[in-house]
Amino acid sequence: MRVSAVSTGLLAVISVIMLGAVLKIVSAILLPLIIAIFLSFILAPLVNLLDKLHIPRILALVMVLLVLFGAMFLVYLFLQASVNSFIQEYPKYAARYMEISSQIEAMVMERFDISFDFSTDINWQGRLRSYLVSFSSSLLNFISSLVLIIIFLIFLLLEKPLLKYKLARAFNEETGRRIGRILEHINEQVGRYINLKFFISLATGLVVWLFLSIIGLDFPIVWGVLAFLLNFIPSIGSFVLIVITITMGVVQFYPDMGKIAAVSIAMIATQVTIGNFIDPRLQGRRLNISPLLILFSLIFWGWIWGVMGMFLSVPITVVLQIACENIPALRPLAILMESGHVHAVKHNSEFEEKTE
Repeated sequence: MRVSAVSTGLLAVISVIMLGAVLKIVSAILLPLIIAIFLSFILAPLVNLLDKLHIPRILALVMVLLVLFGAMFLVYLFLQASVNSFIQEYPKYAARYMEISSQIEAMVMERFDISFDFSTDINWQGRLRSYLVSFSSSLLNFISSLVLIIIFLIFLLLEKPLLKYKLARAFNEETGRRIGRILEHINEQVGRYINLKFFISLATGLVVWLFLSIIGLDFPIVWGVLAFLLNFIPSIGSFVLIVITITMGVVQFYPDMGKIAAVSIAMIATQVTIGNFIDPRLQGRRLNISPLLILFSLIFWGWIWGVMGMFLSVPITVVLQIACENIPALRPLAILMESGHVHAVKHNSEFEEKTE
């Protein structure tokens, strides 16, 4: 019995590793498809609304996709311009870095008699420049992938109205109705998560922009947009933003410790209040997903697909949980994935009764 359990566990571990390897290999095609699927959850209601207003579905689809493409392209232009502006200002910040590092080296040598050369022992400047260039090139790669995402999205949105008829023909009436309700529930939950996350991220970005503008940190709007984007990555995104902005504050304001402290307090207070307290609580209660599972999902999908995998980690977890809820053999797994809130469990029970 014990040998069988160990064998099953080892097979499960091997299966997860093999699945991760396959997902990494086919990421160039699979990742744009998954992004398109989640975008279809958001855009389908808009297309359906225009369809109800007697606008031809093809025309409604084109209008929605043009708005989406325009918004993404504007974001790309803004980020690209911001990165280029920072690269142009880089020599000024590099000079400040050398000045501050020299002072720190002298202070450490005087107090502790330890010699440490920041400029040679740790090549911060070279690393930062390479990261900026890499980020700029990744933006170009995203634009090239955007074409593939739009193509997938067109076919998904055109196919969606026909899904009910296909389910009715492929299965008996009861099974087809049950599958349709499961898909509707997935759409509702994923849409709810994205809407919630969007408004919390927008609030985070506005607060960061406002505080840093008052303090006088350079590029406040860039840090606000970065706060908005990184807030979609649970926990890690907030930590990265805090480190970047505090480092920028040190380079710009040193030796004015008052402004450095103001940047540090503003960023930590904002992220702790919004990013690490309000967001996880609302997210866990509304989605009924364990915070520990969210963290594991973040690490797993980030390992497979990088930053984009971190953005998609929670929506993918939502889909997996709802699928497990509606497969009898996997319902115990769905319960283990829950956050444990009583009202959320009750909501799931009501949903199960509706779909039976």
